[in-house]
Amino acid sequence: MNTEMPPAMALALDACFGSVAQWRERCAVLAQAQESPLRLCFDPASACLVIASRDDGHGVDRAVELLSIGAASSLDEIDWDSVYERYQHAVHAASTPLAASADAAQRALVIDVRRAGVFEQAGTMIPGAAWRDPAQVDGWAAELPADREVLVYCVYGHEVGRRTAMRLRSLGVDARFLEGGIDAWQAAGRPLNVKGETP
Repeated sequence: MNTEMPPAMALALDACFGSVAQWRERCAVLAQAQESPLRLCFDPASACLVIASRDDGHGVDRAVELLSIGAASSLDEIDWDSVYERYQHAVHAASTPLAASADAAQRALVIDVRRAGVFEQAGTMIPGAAWRDPAQVDGWAAELPADREVLVYCVYGHEVGRRTAMRLRSLGVDARFLEGGIDAWQAAGRPLNVKGETP
């Protein structure tokens, strides 16, 4: 059992609860007040992680359960590999229709949503792209034009790009994610800019 949280899972908790620490605090408070176990779920409609009890009736029945947290459960003994695997499946299943090919970059506003640490280490970007922190998507979504398609990309087109596109769509933005991410873009021999270089 791996109790270390994968970075993409931590990013999702940061984006939905403010931070992993705030998620833990909220779980602890709710667990004390609830008689039934809590559930950490992925809600495809909002592209957010939510905490619910089994009998709260808050409409999260459409959500995918990732983790059950009992009153006696320790948040330090979670098998994060299993939780992350369920999260990956839930995000992939809900976001597949939003995949876009590299050709979509010609007409869309392109946004690099690689995790902050990954972006800092990267040397290149897709030409014309601007970086935005995927953990802060709710903060910058309103800055995007309402009349233009948005194409987001992460490294491989997995959970970060997919969840960001889903979240943007839930906020009214016409967003899709780049299938295969910047890795597939580069493998296809498409142009890249050195970070900081004018497109």
